[in-house]
Amino acid sequence: MNSFIPSNNYSSLEKQKSLFDILEYIYEQINIIKSNSFFNDKICSFELEFRLRRKYVNIDLKDFLNDNSCQYSEFSYNENSKTRYRIICNSTYPCTENENENKTTVIPTPQNEFQFMDISKFLNYLEINKDQEITETLNNHMEYTKKIIMMTFYYFIFKINLSIEVLLDSSQIKRYLKIEDKSIIESKSIIKSGNNKNIKIEILNQSNYKYENITNNNDINNNDSIFNKDNSVFNNDSIINKDSIINNDSNLKTESKYIEKNKSEKEITEYAIYKEMNDIDAKFSLSILKYITPITKKRRSFMMKNGARIDMTVFDDKNQLEIEFMNNTYLEKDNIMNMIHSIMVSLDCSNFILDYLFFLMPNYEFQKPITPSLDILYKEAKNLINDTFYVAAKTDGFRRLIIIINNLMFSISENFRVEYICQTKADFHMVLDCEYLDGIFIPFDLIYYNDEDLRHKSYSDRINIMNAINFEEFNNKIIKKNITKCSSFSELQNFIISFNKFDNPSIPNDGIIITNGQSSYYDNIKVYKIKTRNTVDLRFNGRYFYSRDHLIKKSTVNLPFSEYKEVCLRYHQHKKFYSTKNMKDLPNYKNNNRNNNKNNNNKNNTEIIDNKFYCYYYRKQVEMINDVPTKTRIVTYHLVREKKVPFIVEINLDNNSFVKERKDKYTSNSINTFNSILIASYQKVNLEIFTPSSTVLMRKYHNIIKQNILHKYKGNLLDIGTGNGGDLHKWKNFRKIVCVEPDHEKIKVLKERISKSEIRNRMSILQNTIQNVELKDIYDVATCFFALNDFTYTNISRMLSNISKNINGIFYLIFFDYNLFSDDIDSSSITYKQCIQTEISQFKDIIDRTSYIYLLSSLRYAHSECDNIMYINITDSYVLNHYECAINSTRVKEIFVKYGFELLNEYNIDLFPFLDKSQISYTSIIKVIEFSNNNKF
Repeated sequence: MNSFIPSNNYSSLEKQKSLFDILEYIYEQINIIKSNSFFNDKICSFELEFRLRRKYVNIDLKDFLNDNSCQYSEFSYNENSKTRYRIICNSTYPCTENENENKTTVIPTPQNEFQFMDISKFLNYLEINKDQEITETLNNHMEYTKKIIMMTFYYFIFKINLSIEVLLDSSQIKRYLKIEDKSIIESKSIIKSGNNKNIKIEILNQSNYKYENITNNNDINNNDSIFNKDNSVFNNDSIINKDSIINNDSNLKTESKYIEKNKSEKEITEYAIYKEMNDIDAKFSLSILKYITPITKKRRSFMMKNGARIDMTVFDDKNQLEIEFMNNTYLEKDNIMNMIHSIMVSLDCSNFILDYLFFLMPNYEFQKPITPSLDILYKEAKNLINDTFYVAAKTDGFRRLIIIINNLMFSISENFRVEYICQTKADFHMVLDCEYLDGIFIPFDLIYYNDEDLRHKSYSDRINIMNAINFEEFNNKIIKKNITKCSSFSELQNFIISFNKFDNPSIPNDGIIITNGQSSYYDNIKVYKIKTRNTVDLRFNGRYFYSRDHLIKKSTVNLPFSEYKEVCLRYHQHKKFYSTKNMKDLPNYKNNNRNNNKNNNNKNNTEIIDNKFYCYYYRKQVEMINDVPTKTRIVTYHLVREKKVPFIVEINLDNNSFVKERKDKYTSNSINTFNSILIASYQKVNLEIFTPSSTVLMRKYHNIIKQNILHKYKGNLLDIGTGNGGDLHKWKNFRKIVCVEPDHEKIKVLKERISKSEIRNRMSILQNTIQNVELKDIYDVATCFFALNDFTYTNISRMLSNISKNINGIFYLIFFDYNLFSDDIDSSSITYKQCIQTEISQFKDIIDRTSYIYLLSSLRYAHSECDNIMYINITDSYVLNHYECAINSTRVKEIFVKYGFELLNEYNIDLFPFLDKSQISYTSIIKVIEFSNNNKF
């Protein structure tokens, strides 16, 4: 586990090639090399080696090798970056522990604290698939070889080398070792860099022989034509040192027998060259023994059932794991691939996967949908309709990334925990953003696909690409999600109605996600999460709730005592579970020795160190660099380890209840997320607001119209027909507010709201009609919002006659203009009908003819006090079975002008696209008129 994500290595990565293609290329090159005349298969052999890359996988093999290993000395000299001479000697099996052996102690630091990987799965794989352990056969083993690296590839956590190994004459070494004191060999001082030249100079002085003479010119020309082949398919380091692959047959007969057998002068000359080379190699080997300090190594070796060999070696502070195919490069590619993938999965390759994720998509951040308030929906509704939006069910699961590299699929959690999933049928290179539930991944976005980072593309483009993918090739691990394209509010409503039918019935959903079709992956503010219930994840410390480091007042959460008691009980159970006393009873408990607990990464992001629990998670760090012409956002993640395992609980803010303990969470919601969900809960933003029977969006839109008017003014406010006080929170910028309301029951609700308001000291209530109230103060602003339809034309005149002298400023009206009315409205959310058929002046059956409303309405209509009587019923509101006057704006303006008011502005309001047809029709009748009082005071 890295302390930082990504590590410093990610920028040097290159796109991962298919292992099948790598092996195909290697096999092709082996055949080409074998076909050349300079290759001597008697002393040269190919070695295909997979070695772990320590910067991505660091394993501790010391304990495993202590059980049964062979100890040997290795003299190694690198002639160049590709050619290496190696002498192995003094092999002893079984090795004996040397009490005086210096042991290096690594002091834990944030960089290496998690460096060792758990190898238990690998050892289990080894036990099942080994043919036999051959460590014992290494006893007294000695060899002198020259190894030439032909080509190098990098595959996940492995470095792949194709080498040619040449066996050299070791007779001189054996004689030297017999007379040389072993202790002298092992105690030589470490060679300095300048002494490398001494080895070369000593050998070159032995002979003026040039290696180019080994092969004839024709061979050289042929080799050049072969090995200068374009290798652009792979970005690898390859070398063909034909001069070094010498026909040095150590089993040649004596010179006289050789000459007798081979009469030609050419062959005699060649043999002389070979003999001279043998002498050079022998003297070279003695120089290596003389100038190079050996390294003492321990090794265990195993032959696998498929013929491969696994060597595990420990020296100094290094642990080395090699998978060698030596002379078994003839193995089927599928067998090699299966073995490599099995070993890779048995080890922890998460460091590489995370670096590779950031190599594909630098500065990656999980997209975080926002919980919108009604204000945000109002602002963005038109953009969503214009840009086209997508809606999908929000699965009640865990957030995961799926990264598919070639044929291997991995998942990455929000805390960057990597897990191997399976192999896929097709060769992909992609990253999917998914929900995870019960072993199934449900993607809702595609952010990388075949050489292209898609995050900058629009969501419409990303969905089109994802829809073209054949999901049957993912072995039933990934199922296609129904993501519906919408261009109108009615299509969104249809999706909500069929909400439980769109996705797999066995997959629980807890809301919807609405995404702007033109938004990129970076546009968090254009992706909206609307849940069936508004819940938050908070940290509880036994007494208080926290959103990250911010204290949340108990009154804000407002849990009943029984619910709070349940949370406290769960907290103490959590605290007891993670106490020191209960550690040994835990299934994941290991020895408290740090070396035996390097990778105790359970699903709860906890670990045990020195008999103490620790919780770890990654904290995002963002740095802005002012590049030209744009700023660059640099994103990294820093590992944070806490001494206490946090207790996270889910709280339902809609009904103030405890939902459950979140054992899968490592941290609480941020304060911004908490506030947005709190506002959504207060405004009752949930799935129900999108149903045809809901009027929440319409009423909120009408409130926004009023808010946009009121925020422009200050001073003293006179509000006519205040009702239940729904506009109270819009008056914060006024110095003094006077509310005129005649209804006693509405005043009860109004007083209760005022008592909880922060501006209660600035407010007063006058229980009377506006026509009869006595006003003493002068007001800068007067408002009559939707109450004007309760007035007849005569009532409006009497109102102005009574209060016009008290208005020294603006008078704003919002009412339903009968001039704009076209037809009756009758839906599940709203009913707005005419009670009188104006053509024949006859009442409809809407009004009970025995009621006082019928008599009053008849008189009003007969005396032209109104244009009609309107019946109105709005679901889930205070306006239920209400009758009001139909008045037109023309008459209203005439009356106001008559009383000395000047018309400043009038307009019909813009239509809100997130309303159904009936609500749009009802809203389209609204008229806004602004007057100023020209009367002199």
